[in-house]
Amino acid sequence: MKPSYQDAVDDAEVSALEAQWGALPLHRQRLAVDHPFLTGEHQLLVSDGRRAEICYIMHRGHVDEGVLLHVKTFYPRNAYRLPTGGIHQGEPVMETLAREIEEETGLAVGTGADQVQVQRCLGIVTYAMDHRSTGQSFPFATYHFLVQMPQDGVIAPRDATEQIGGWQWRRAQELAAVAENLEQVGSRQPAWGDWGRFRSLSHRFVASRLAGD
Repeated sequence: MKPSYQDAVDDAEVSALEAQWGALPLHRQRLAVDHPFLTGEHQLLVSDGRRAEICYIMHRGHVDEGVLLHVKTFYPRNAYRLPTGGIHQGEPVMETLAREIEEETGLAVGTGADQVQVQRCLGIVTYAMDHRSTGQSFPFATYHFLVQMPQDGVIAPRDATEQIGGWQWRRAQELAAVAENLEQVGSRQPAWGDWGRFRSLSHRFVASRLAGD
């Protein structure tokens, strides 16, 4: 039996999130992919037993004024995207969110004026990725969180292994254009085509969720 979209989502995790933020939108996607996505260097999304990731949408007061994107040193040129981080085995979603934000930005998550504040969970995108070369279907999920950085916060990554090559602030209304750019990555660097198509989906989901904010 092939894994389902739902295999990537833990019901208890979702229930805990909904207890805090209310019912969460769940968007399902199926993708046909191939090597090197999931099987090649820098694209091992489901390595080490990872079944899901967090994505944080960070702003400085209002999303219309800009949300934070990053690019890694090994990405195709200008392939900026919303930051994400894999959920380790046995690690709660909210702990992953705090850990990833601190590793990548140097900012702590909390309720203080000098901390990143988690405002809400925007929802979950689940994927069933059918891999042509391996014949396997890989389930995965992305949990999306809207967060606000402190007014005087300074981005200073703490984990050099993240290999962050740069940051951009882009208005929320531009996320559809960011998604289009990711979808076109394969036309410039074919080996990154499936990665770009996969990454674009989360940006379109976030763009639709923020459209009314």
